[in-house]
Amino acid sequence: MGAQRRGITPRFFFDRNLGKRVPEALERDGWLVELHDDHFEQTTPDVELLGKVASRGWILVTQDKRIRFRAAERRALTAHGLQVFTIASTANLGAAETIEALRRAHGRMIAILEAHENEPFVFAVHKDGSVRRMTTD
Repeated sequence: MGAQRRGITPRFFFDRNLGKRVPEALERDGWLVELHDDHFEQTTPDVELLGKVASRGWILVTQDKRIRFRAAERRALTAHGLQVFTIASTANLGAAETIEALRRAHGRMIAILEAHENEPFVFAVHKDGSVRRMTTD
């Protein structure tokens, strides 16, 4: 069953690079998930997508660790108050390992969402389920 955030179950938006296997497995675990392709064209620019994801109150899950460094995306993250979890070590993780890392990290992710309810952030989820804040500098 999905954990709740202050009485609301968070909805996680999975970007297109994570495909369908990862979010569908987590949805079976009780996570509320949204898939990129259910809402956006493949060619939707990230800066447009980020604003829409944030306006819907969704939490972005991505493999794009560099999102925090590109100027336009960094401005969008901050301006829209987007909360992001990025999967670390994507080159070494297949879908099954990514699913397990997110399952292990789920409780910590919920705690982070509760602690940082109204502020933008980028946290990295590691293979062992640990979660570490990433700077946007």
